[in-house]
Amino acid sequence: MSIEEKNAKEEIIELLEKCIKCGLCKELCPVFRALREEQFSPRGKAILLSNRIFDEKVIFSCTLCKACEEKCPLNLKICTAIKKARQVLGLHGKEHPKNKEMLQKLINKQNPFF
Repeated sequence: MSIEEKNAKEEIIELLEKCIKCGLCKELCPVFRALREEQFSPRGKAILLSNRIFDEKVIFSCTLCKACEEKCPLNLKICTAIKKARQVLGLHGKEHPKNKEMLQKLINKQNPFF
């Protein structure tokens, strides 16, 4: 494990360790409201990340809208933790498929859309 990965994981734990898992964030999350699966709720993501589980589908599903942060009684920076989790996944070569596609188009055609 690289120092960058270790530091990112430690920061994630620090950001989420105070989560009391109250669930006040759930109903504001657009992804949870659409999918209705606990792991896609901010609380579910906090639990997974606190247990050092980096599920690509769950991490990349977050819209980073910060609705969860608005409702959090402890003012946790959940979106910052998600960004750090994406950084960890990126260090392992895992990224959102659409990002890969966009970068490939940019390299091949100098245009990310065509």
